[in-house]
Amino acid sequence: MKNKLFLALGFLAIAFTSCDDYLTREPYSKIDSEKFFANEDELKIYANGLYVTFMPTAAGLSLGNTTADNIAVSSCETFLHPDFDVDKQGGWTWSTWHDLFRCNYFLEHINKAAGVVSPTILDHYRGVARFWRAWFYFGMVKTYSNVPWYSNTIAQNDSLQLYKQRDSRELVMDSVLADLDYACAHLQTAKSYLITKYVALAFKSRVCLYEGTFRKYHQTNPATGQPWTENGSSARYLRECVKASEALIDSKAYSIVSGDSDSYRSLFNQESPKTQEIILAREYSSQFAVTHNVTQSFVSAGNDSKRWSPTQEFINTYLKRDGSRFTDQPSYDQLSFADNCKNRDWRLAQTVITPAYQKKVSQKMQHYSPNWNITLSGYQIIKFNLDDTFYETTGRGINSFPVLRYAEVLLNEAEAKAELGEMTEGLWNKTIRPIRERAGVDGKIPVDADPYLIAYYHNKCTDKWLLEIRRERAIELFMEGGNLRYNDLMRWNEGEMLMNHWSSIYIGKKGKPIDSDGDGKVDLAVVDKVPSKKVSGVYYVNLSKSPFYQWKDGRLHIANDASWTDNKYVHPIPRAALVKNPALGQNYGWDK
Repeated sequence: MKNKLFLALGFLAIAFTSCDDYLTREPYSKIDSEKFFANEDELKIYANGLYVTFMPTAAGLSLGNTTADNIAVSSCETFLHPDFDVDKQGGWTWSTWHDLFRCNYFLEHINKAAGVVSPTILDHYRGVARFWRAWFYFGMVKTYSNVPWYSNTIAQNDSLQLYKQRDSRELVMDSVLADLDYACAHLQTAKSYLITKYVALAFKSRVCLYEGTFRKYHQTNPATGQPWTENGSSARYLRECVKASEALIDSKAYSIVSGDSDSYRSLFNQESPKTQEIILAREYSSQFAVTHNVTQSFVSAGNDSKRWSPTQEFINTYLKRDGSRFTDQPSYDQLSFADNCKNRDWRLAQTVITPAYQKKVSQKMQHYSPNWNITLSGYQIIKFNLDDTFYETTGRGINSFPVLRYAEVLLNEAEAKAELGEMTEGLWNKTIRPIRERAGVDGKIPVDADPYLIAYYHNKCTDKWLLEIRRERAIELFMEGGNLRYNDLMRWNEGEMLMNHWSSIYIGKKGKPIDSDGDGKVDLAVVDKVPSKKVSGVYYVNLSKSPFYQWKDGRLHIANDASWTDNKYVHPIPRAALVKNPALGQNYGWDK
C-alpha cells in the first residue's frame, strides 16, 4: 500500500498542477469529467489528489513554527513587524480558493460511480471531500475570521456568488462542524485508507477546542469588533470537542507509545510512523527518494535558518521527574546548563541537546554539545533530527512527521473539560497522567496553581488545572503541527506573549571561559572583545559584534523584534482581493 501510494502521489503532484481559474474551472486538465469517477479506483485517484493538495510538508510541520512565545529566532515573521499593513498581506489568490474548488468538484461528481460503487464507499469519499473542505475553511477562519462560504462550484458568469460579501464566522464554523460530523459518521475505520474516521475525530477535536476557547477568551469577533451572535456558543464547541475526543479514546484504536526514556522522540525520528499513537502523518521514503531538509535546517546557521532556540523561560516549565516544579527550588535561575538538565522530564533531553547527547559522526557515536553558531539561547533543537551527520545534507531527511496524534487528543479532552469546569482526578488520570508518565514524570494531580506559570501567562490564567494542561501542551506539542503554539496563543487571547522576553542559559560571569555542559572542559565565554589569544575549544560570544544580545544578570538577553496590537488576532484582507471584490470589506482595525 505504501509503495503504491508514493508512486501515485509522485504522479499526482505533477499531473494536478495545471489549473488556471479558481472556483470555476474543472480542476485537472487530464480528467474528462464525463468519463471519470466511474469506479472506486478513480474515486481513490481523485481523493489522493486532495491529499497531495492539503497535506502539510515536513518543513511546514516543524520549521514553520517561527511565531511563538517560547522560541527565540533571529528575526520574527513580517506579520509581527510594527510597520506591517494591508499592502504587505499575501494570500487570497486563485490558488488559495482553487483548493476549495477541488473539494466541491469532487462532491458534485462522486455520484457518477453510483451503481458500480456501494453507497457506503460513496459516502466514504464524500466524507473525504468534506473533511478536506473543513480543513481548508478552518485555516481560512484562523487567518481571516469571516470568509465567504461556498458549498458548491460556481459558474463563470455567476457574479452574485463570485463577488459576494463574506459570511459570518458563526455560519462558516457551523458549516465546518457539519462537514466534520459527516466525515466522522461516514469515513471508514480501516487504516488502509489515508483519511479515516479516526483522522476526522482527531481533527474535529482540535477544531472545536480552538473555536470554543477562542469564543470564550474573545468577547467579540475580531473581524467585526462586534459580540458573538450566539450566547453559549463557546460551551457548545467545547462539548463537541469532548464528544469527538471521547469517541476516539473509547474506540481504543490508539494509545500512547511508551516503554523507555526515548519513546517520545521515537514519534519524530522514524521513517515509518508509529501508528500506535500517530493518527495521520506526512511520510517520507528512502526507497522512493521522497525526502526533506529538516535535519539540515536545524543544524544550519545560514540564511535559510531562523536559529530556532527554546528560551530559558520556557525550559523552566519542564518539571522534575518526581513531579515537583523546577522553579520552586532556591536560585533555580542561577543553575548552570548542566544542572538545568538533571533529573528533568525526559522530553527535555529528547527536544534539545543536553550534556548526555550523542550523534553519529563519520560512522562513530560521539558526544556533541550545543553549537552557538546555531542556537541563540544555548538550547539547540534535536526533536525532529536524525542523529547522524549523513542526514545534515540537503535532501536526505527521511523521517516522517505527525500531523495528528493521540496525545493531542488527550490534551484537547483535558482542556475542554477544564474550561467547562468539569476536570476531575479520574479525567486527569485518563488524559494528562499517561503523557507525563511516558516522560518519566510522576503523574500526580496538581495541589495548587504554579506561581511561575501564573506570571508566565501574565496573570490572565490562574486555574491550577488549566495551567498544568497549558504546561503539557507547550512541552508535548513543542514545534509541532504547523504552529500549534501560535494557534494556542491566539485562542487564549494571549497575543501579547509574542513580545515575551527571551533569555539564554545562565552563564555567570562575563569575560571568563566556563564549562557549560559539565564535561570538565571550558567551552563558552561571553566577552566584550575576543582576546587575541583564544582558549582552545571555547566559543566566544562577542557582544560588540552581535546584533542579538544584551548582557544582564549573568545571562544573554536576546532581542525580540516582535510588535503586537490586538487587530493582529486576524490578518487583513489583502488589498488585491479588495480591489477585485470590494464587497469583502476589511477586517476590524485594519481599515486605516
